[in-house]
Amino acid sequence: MAMADAKGSLDYWRKYFSSAKSDIFDLIDKAILVAAMDWPNEFKDKKDMIVEKLYTCQLSHNNGDHECPKEEKNSCNSGNSDENDQILGEVMRIKEVLSNTQVYESDSDSVFYESLRSLQMMQLSVEILKATEIGRTVSALRKHNSSQIRKLVRTLIDGWKMLVDEWVKSTAPITENTITDSVNRLKKPSITNYEVGCSSKQTLEQKPWNRSSAGVKRKQPEEVSDASKLELAKKRLHEGYQRVENAKKRRMIQIIEPTDLPNVSHEKQRSRKKLGKHF
Repeated sequence: MAMADAKGSLDYWRKYFSSAKSDIFDLIDKAILVAAMDWPNEFKDKKDMIVEKLYTCQLSHNNGDHECPKEEKNSCNSGNSDENDQILGEVMRIKEVLSNTQVYESDSDSVFYESLRSLQMMQLSVEILKATEIGRTVSALRKHNSSQIRKLVRTLIDGWKMLVDEWVKSTAPITENTITDSVNRLKKPSITNYEVGCSSKQTLEQKPWNRSSAGVKRKQPEEVSDASKLELAKKRLHEGYQRVENAKKRRMIQIIEPTDLPNVSHEKQRSRKKLGKHF
């Protein structure tokens, strides 16, 4: 009777597990696997009780009903605010169960189904899905012989896909706005002295200025602040072209001016008179 009371005390099991010189969670994980493989019938009868105890212990722990030993108070207080670590550990445990090929030898359908059900009851985040890669392990059971397991696998995968899609949509606007602002800053035009000089040089090499060609010219950016200087340069170029055209016209007039041509008839008459005098 005293031995039974001692085994019912948590202090007894604390000493028992501490003497094993191994991580307690590793012991729990291996104990579940051994129970499922070596005592499949008993495990099937008691698995509901085990799952219920897991959740009730977690609730009492969160409500503060469970009193931690003095040397573990700090770790218990920190565990209350770190629920993600607990979920992460549970997901990794389930992943190991689903990945263990030895479970196929003894009541694998019930073990897999309960493990998948446990995953379904959890609220997994995108970060946990990425860290554990549980999706790959679950997807490997798509072609399982059990129709219940296949259906549960599809339900889990579809739910996780929706979760990831919503996460991507929520983060996409921030990324798109950042990229758009960067592109707009890169596309914003700027006028430099080099560009103004190049445009002036190109204008000198083109045909004389006229209104029809002005309409074909590229529209100047709205950001140009020295529009008056550009207009003044255009006006000077126009005047220069006009002076060149006027000079050409004057040269043409001088070439064809009749007064500048020698009077051939008068010269012939004078030469004839001189010849007549000699004879």
